[in-house]
Amino acid sequence: MYGYTMHIPAPPETYLALHRAIADVMSEEGGGDGLILHLAHEKDLGVDLTEVWESKEQLDEFNRTVFPKAMERAGITMEGPPPGTVELDPLVVVTPRAFASDAMV
Repeated sequence: MYGYTMHIPAPPETYLALHRAIADVMSEEGGGDGLILHLAHEKDLGVDLTEVWESKEQLDEFNRTVFPKAMERAGITMEGPPPGTVELDPLVVVTPRAFASDAMV
């Protein structure tokens, strides 16, 4: 498993627009294989994001294929330095059932 956490210094509305665009791209073209957990919450003038993937290679593939298309679709540009990322080596991840937030609607 591979995980990371980061703080995105953008309004929650910007994050939600990108999140919807990612969901649309994945619905239309696939992608996101290997994603185990995606958790985002509003915090300190932005959004904190944590993800867990089956492997870093699957995250890298997502970042090569899905993420750029979603950024373009949402009209979001990457200005300034990228958010700092803290890598995680998850010991245990428990997901007793699938759950999609209202943001996916």
